[in-house]
Amino acid sequence: MSMMAPRCAQAQAVPGEAGRPPALPTYRDELIRVAHDTAARSITCVIGPVRLTPRTPYVRIPVQMASMPIDGWLHGFRVGMKDAAGMPLPAGLLHHVTFIDPDARELFAPVARRIFAAGRDTDGGDLPGLIGYPVLASDRFLIAATFESPPDEEIGEAYLHVEFSYSQEGESLIEPRNVYPFHLDVMGFVGSRTFQVPPGRSMRSWQGSPAVEGRILALGGHVHDFATRLQLLDVTDGKLLWDVRPSTDRDGRVAGVPIHEFWWSLGRRITPDHVYRIVVEYDNPMDDAAPGGGMAEIGGIIVLKKGIAWPALDPTDPAYVQDLEETLAAPDRPADALLLAP
Repeated sequence: MSMMAPRCAQAQAVPGEAGRPPALPTYRDELIRVAHDTAARSITCVIGPVRLTPRTPYVRIPVQMASMPIDGWLHGFRVGMKDAAGMPLPAGLLHHVTFIDPDARELFAPVARRIFAAGRDTDGGDLPGLIGYPVLASDRFLIAATFESPPDEEIGEAYLHVEFSYSQEGESLIEPRNVYPFHLDVMGFVGSRTFQVPPGRSMRSWQGSPAVEGRILALGGHVHDFATRLQLLDVTDGKLLWDVRPSTDRDGRVAGVPIHEFWWSLGRRITPDHVYRIVVEYDNPMDDAAPGGGMAEIGGIIVLKKGIAWPALDPTDPAYVQDLEETLAAPDRPADALLLAP
């Protein structure tokens, strides 16, 4: 096993001038290290330590920055919470983590591309070896992570481990076909990602069109407690492309959103001349608004039609600037969040 030099950044959100994005974090050795296991063909981002205390709001650490130590393709991931000794901690301590490429744009909006996301209901996933997400050692990633409080005892040092499997050029006779992640949010691409869930049944939605044509090869999602349904519709044709109901545990909390793969059926075709809508339904049995609020995202993988290039990023686009400012500012981080220095 080899270890690359830890590269980390503690975000200091510096607002950009009008039409210019804010300054990104600089690399510092604080809350992230990147381990490269060449024998296992894996790269692990270890995020932390973070101190978690019972009965506190969500704890969001400052946005970090890291880079991959290889040129190649990512094929899968594993996510887990661990203590300082490397022993497993409950998966529910992770609320949400997102890896963002500030140098590439999203499929449905001119904001920074979300290349990977996971929550308490996500433990891992794999792509067939014939496809992969292309990365270069020069690529940089912003990492935004939010944690939940433990139910009883304080956890002095908690760490999030995100492990990626990869391949490199020349390792097989056929190189992987490039595929790309995309995401949709019922709150759109800028502004708050959460919303109030009133008592009873309610619904939220957002719609838009992709910048280029391609085929969706897999879909998954993230919702909060009391969500009952998550959908993706082709509004133009009136077709339902994806319809899932979150699974719940014995306490009624959301345990996961099923992932559907379309590798062998050539995927679900989407085009720029069609409008697509993400819809989430909630059913809150309480007499008051749900304490955790609502959230709904769809994450997918798409392969582009041959001869079509991914849309170019415009870093001066107002939506890109606002989204990046909001990401770095971490507005939902409580003032009394307790962070440990390593």
